[in-house]
Order: sequence, then structure tokens, then C-alpha cells
Amino acid sequence: MQAVNLLPDYARGGHKWTSVGSELNARKIIQIGGTVAIVAALLFGLLYFRERSVVSDKKSELNTAQARLVAQQARAKPIQDAQSANAARMTFMRSVTSTRVDWYSALGDLGRDLPTGVYLTNLSVASPVPSPGAAAPAVSGATNFTITGTTSTHDRVALVLDRLAVLPWLSNIVLQSSSLAAGTTTFTIGATYTGAGT
Repeated sequence: MQAVNLLPDYARGGHKWTSVGSELNARKIIQIGGTVAIVAALLFGLLYFRERSVVSDKKSELNTAQARLVAQQARAKPIQDAQSANAARMTFMRSVTSTRVDWYSALGDLGRDLPTGVYLTNLSVASPVPSPGAAAPAVSGATNFTITGTTSTHDRVALVLDRLAVLPWLSNIVLQSSSLAAGTTTFTIGATYTGAGT
């Protein structure tokens, strides 16, 4: 029987790869290993110092940005305070204008809608005005509207009530009193004023 060599070509005797490393002794291996270790240590050291420098630069940039932010916030504070004061003033002005009585519209509507033969002797609207510190009136749109007048009969007073009910800025219309004396009916009507022209 003939012997068969199962080793690959590069591992068989006489091949150039079989002699690799045979000339190395322990001293040369230690020198090469030490050199490789020193080179690796230097490389890691350089990488460490480079990353440390990058981190230091980033920290410096962050500190500079934070200092700029503080300076900008200090500059913006007076503007923000002024905006807050303006917003408070606007809120107060809106609350005042929402509760003021628009006499031009109120009297114009009354003059057009009251029936003939009805004469007003007194008209009052009590509107709550908010204090400067208040955000809004205590009850929005809840103001007292009172008219006193004279006419010929109670039927005319009923017609006045019907005409007042048509006005969009009055609600809760109530006849408070009506009396007939010497052919003249005197009446008082109360209502809730919700804002003329709305």
C-alpha cells in the first residue's frame, strides 16, 4: 500500500511557508511584541489626548454659548416686562370697552322702536367698571337698564314691552310698575343691558 500525504501543499515539507518563524527565537519575539505594545500604547495615547482636546473645545463652546444666552436673556427681560404690561393694559381696556354703554346705538334703537305716544322721563344704565387690577368684570354683560316714562293706557305699556323685547341688546325685560292717574299711565321697566349694537 502506498502512503498518501493529506497535508495541503503549503504545509508539506520543502514549501516556503513551512519555514516561516523557524528562525525566530524567544528574544526576537519579545522585542517584536514589546515594539507592537509600545506603538499601540502611543496610538491609544494620541487618540485619548485628541478626544480630550475635542471635548475641551466643545465644553468651551458650550460655556460661551451659555454666557451669550444669559446676556441675551438679560437684554430681552425689559422687552418681556413691557409686553406683559401691555398685555395687562389691553386686558383692562377690553374689559372696559366690553362693559361701556354705547349711548349712540342705545338711544337710536329706542327712538326707532318705541311706539308713538310714549314719552320717556328717565333712562339709566348701571354698568360695572372693573378696577385696574381686575382681569374682567364681575359678571360679563350683566348691567341694569331702567326706563321710566308716560303714555296714555296700559295697552301702550304692553306695546312698549313688546318693542323692547325686539332689541338684541336687552334681555330679562320686566315691568316693575305701571299706574294710571288722571288719564296718564306712568310706568317703570327694568331689563338687563347686554351691550348696544351686539
